[in-house]
Amino acid sequence: MDIEMKELYGRIDRLTGISRGFQGAAVLAAGVECGIFDFLDKKPADPALAARELGLDPRAVDIVLHALAGMGLLELEDGLFRNSPLADELLVRGRAHYQGDIIGHSARLIRRWVQLPSVLRTGKPAAGPRSTDDRESRKDFILGMSNIARLSARKIAEVIDLGSARRMLDLGGGPGTYAITFCSINPGLTAVVFDLPEVIDEITTGQVAAAGLGERISFIRGDYLENDYGRDYDLVLVSNIIHSLGEPRIREMLGRCRRSMVPGGRVVVKDFLLDDDRVHPAFGSMFAVNMLVGTEAGGCYTVSEIAVWLGDAGFGQVELREISPQARLLVAVRP
Repeated sequence: MDIEMKELYGRIDRLTGISRGFQGAAVLAAGVECGIFDFLDKKPADPALAARELGLDPRAVDIVLHALAGMGLLELEDGLFRNSPLADELLVRGRAHYQGDIIGHSARLIRRWVQLPSVLRTGKPAAGPRSTDDRESRKDFILGMSNIARLSARKIAEVIDLGSARRMLDLGGGPGTYAITFCSINPGLTAVVFDLPEVIDEITTGQVAAAGLGERISFIRGDYLENDYGRDYDLVLVSNIIHSLGEPRIREMLGRCRRSMVPGGRVVVKDFLLDDDRVHPAFGSMFAVNMLVGTEAGGCYTVSEIAVWLGDAGFGQVELREISPQARLLVAVRP
């Protein structure tokens, strides 16, 4: 085969990998939902035993276990499957860095993404249930946010210096992971988690109680687009909220944040902020598509755009902080 043909095959392989990316995602999500990784944490098993113990179809389990092994998520030896080190760390429920909830949420998103051609024609979000429409979907979504936040909360605490903070608002705080982490790091800090009543009552209160921080973390049940945030905060965290909104709503929300804060207080906006080319980081430009299929006006915004909106809301000293290849912070001060 000549060099030109090899290069052509390489380009085709790359394109094929993109076009079939959904397949690996579906196999992974099924493994999590059906308890395969949890089961194999107890002992290695062959497909017949796994199917019997999990109440699944033997032929289907045989095929999927081999596919999971091909993906590097399981190991096969002498006819028995066991979790790979990656699965052992991230896919067994109860592990410190468990990612199964966010994987479950991502699997539900597939139903919306396949409607992208219709979205392109109409400009309207995909039809079907939203991430918080029913209790099970809401649980995956909110606890999925916790899966992610556990990895970033301490990093954020490092780059913003929590030492001077005394009263914090975790806006749209979901499971309260940031409030819990920040209060654990700074014993002089109290926090308020603001979110919808069903989120607070079904998930957040339990997370806070389990962390033993019920006396230092309180709750406001409401809609951050409609209700008052409270007062006298010297730290307001707006984490992964702005991508669900359009510019007018973001500006309104930033104004509400400012009115809730004391002079000298800081607002921290964490999101998948883009460079001015709106292409990089690539995670952000792809995540914008998720907002396209899922919301009326959401998207991912550039650092420059958010900095302008913060300034127009009355904040100063706007600074960019990098926390991961995907996520960035903008920190601003209320004069």
